[in-house]
Amino acid sequence: MEFQGQSIRMTMEDGLARVTLCQADRGNPIDATLGAELLELSGILMTAPGVRAVLLTAEGRFFSVGGDLNSFKDRIDELPRLVLDWTSDFHTALSRLRRMDAPIVCAVEGGVAGGAVSMMAFADVIHAADSVRFTAAFPAIGFCADSGTTVSLSERMGIARARRFILCNETISAGEAQAAGLVDHLHPLPEVRAAAEATARRLAQGPTRAYGMIKRCFSGALGRSLDEQLELEAVSLSQAAGFADAREGITAFVQKRKADFTGS
Repeated sequence: MEFQGQSIRMTMEDGLARVTLCQADRGNPIDATLGAELLELSGILMTAPGVRAVLLTAEGRFFSVGGDLNSFKDRIDELPRLVLDWTSDFHTALSRLRRMDAPIVCAVEGGVAGGAVSMMAFADVIHAADSVRFTAAFPAIGFCADSGTTVSLSERMGIARARRFILCNETISAGEAQAAGLVDHLHPLPEVRAAAEATARRLAQGPTRAYGMIKRCFSGALGRSLDEQLELEAVSLSQAAGFADAREGITAFVQKRKADFTGS
């Protein structure tokens, strides 16, 4: 299974979908083309039964510079409508990817700004180069945040730290990002891709449907009451207990061997 667009491409092997932002010459910007292509790709990834993990990477010196401001300069009077059009596809794609069972691993080897910080932050595991810097960007152009920033950054950094990052238009180092919870693992630049690949491959061999249950239970957990959360966990666990992977996991534990999960 493959996908080839102008801004993004995807190949899949052994359950691992490798998604690459591929407009390095433009800094991999978020624009109408990326939004439309990511929406199409998210539908493919969400419905293909063989997808068990996703590895998100980018070509070039930037992971993504964020929104393509150059495309706005000649259409300033149309800006409100353009923003609604662009965010419609991009936001729907992010929402679909977030709801997938398959975990998403992100390898960040270059700078990240604006909405791309949120796109990265929605990943379940993030490996980044220790030289990368992360920039809020929105207030610098008189914008508020989009791309799910208020959700993804709040979940990773805590709402107070995320709000300060955006309001003060901060640029933070990789070390600061890790300390705040924005990224999970730091590496020297040459080691980032291999480390992320190893994580993605390991997750691609895991209990995919159970991973989906775990992700959905955590999503919005702090907005639910304890009773609601406990009931969600109980119902989710009951459903997961009926999966083939649960039977395999218990059998493998009793037999003292490594479980051979199929993602079903």
